[in-house]
Amino acid sequence: MRCILFDMDGTLINSEAKYYAIWDQLLADNGYHLTVNFYRHILGMPMGSIRQTFTDHYGKAFPFDALFESFLKNRTALVQHGDFELIPGAHAFLEACGHHQISCGLVTSSYREETQVILERLGLAGYFQFALFGDETQHGKPDPEIYLKAIAKSGFPPGAIVAFEDSKNGILSARNAGLAVYRIENPVPIDADILNLVAASFNNYDEALDFFHLDKKHLQ
Repeated sequence: MRCILFDMDGTLINSEAKYYAIWDQLLADNGYHLTVNFYRHILGMPMGSIRQTFTDHYGKAFPFDALFESFLKNRTALVQHGDFELIPGAHAFLEACGHHQISCGLVTSSYREETQVILERLGLAGYFQFALFGDETQHGKPDPEIYLKAIAKSGFPPGAIVAFEDSKNGILSARNAGLAVYRIENPVPIDADILNLVAASFNNYDEALDFFHLDKKHLQ
């Protein structure tokens, strides 16, 4: 393993639970009910691609544009205030990667501008040698485009690269690009057949440190 590609939302930061809460409140205020089972289908999906998913589920009369505008305002406020927590152990794991000369890349469906704000506020920006963003691809996850571009950008062969993801769409995207995938678990469940595609699942990055036998001595 010479390179690790990290998703961001739900994989490095706890944003998915917060985004779910925003959507849940917006839909409830407008007479709709949001279920975790539905929401998991949009996890990892770029913002520009979720309209069809919502209208297929709730019907053509669903006021997607108005609700999405409200969602973006709330999301922007979260981003600007840096109101996210890191998945436990993330800093230590990224530090260990640097110590062992493992290249780190960020592969996120979020857009460049807001991602850079989040990375700076959480002190993560310096850990990544390169990044790919949702506004730099034509096809969102689960399409493999973003991971194929990240592989090319990394300079490593696919067999030397692994991906860290949390969602069905992200896992499929990385797998479709020919990568081994490790999952960081979040409160939104995914189907058993998707779990069967991952090499291992972790509750946090402390577990990942132990799994990969990365030396912790330099962190003390």
